[in-house]
Amino acid sequence: MKKKKKIVLLAVFLLIAAAWGAQAYRFNREYPDVERKTYALQEEAELGKDIIDYDEMDGYFVTVESSQIYEYADFLAEYGLNDFMESYPPERIYLLKVRLRNTNNTETGVNFRDWYIQSNALHEDLNLDLYYEINQIDFYAVSLRENSEKEFLLPYNLREDFFYPSEWENLEDYEMWLTVTWYPTKKMLLLK
Repeated sequence: MKKKKKIVLLAVFLLIAAAWGAQAYRFNREYPDVERKTYALQEEAELGKDIIDYDEMDGYFVTVESSQIYEYADFLAEYGLNDFMESYPPERIYLLKVRLRNTNNTETGVNFRDWYIQSNALHEDLNLDLYYEINQIDFYAVSLRENSEKEFLLPYNLREDFFYPSEWENLEDYEMWLTVTWYPTKKMLLLK
């Protein structure tokens, strides 16, 4: 009797596994992976009709002009934020200087909160409090006039517990990108 019960349980398990596998196969065939396009540091990327959330950013272009990793205290000192307080400060900041350019878009803008830096193993969000302070603006979504451009400083948190010790010690050599669109083309700008 126990042997028969084990056989029935095994058969049920195999049927469930087969159904799951068939569903995964069908899903992957119907929804292929997105195309990825990478850009070098200081290379301009057209945002175009690709989206990151719901809005197209057609007419906008972005360039990572420079990137630098700071110890958190050194960053605060360099930008005169000695009295700045955060409840959970990171150990380091990855500061990106980006140039945003609008050629002809009159309807939408860019939401920096949707942009993040990533590697093959992690992604880090924009530190909004520092972003507001160093850019001296109170909004994270921007819209530029036609045929204009502006530089922004984008500070991203880097937390030691998200990295292996060997990566943390050599963070300058660790490959990361700024992801600015998701679909249908994932556009990623290299940070070094």
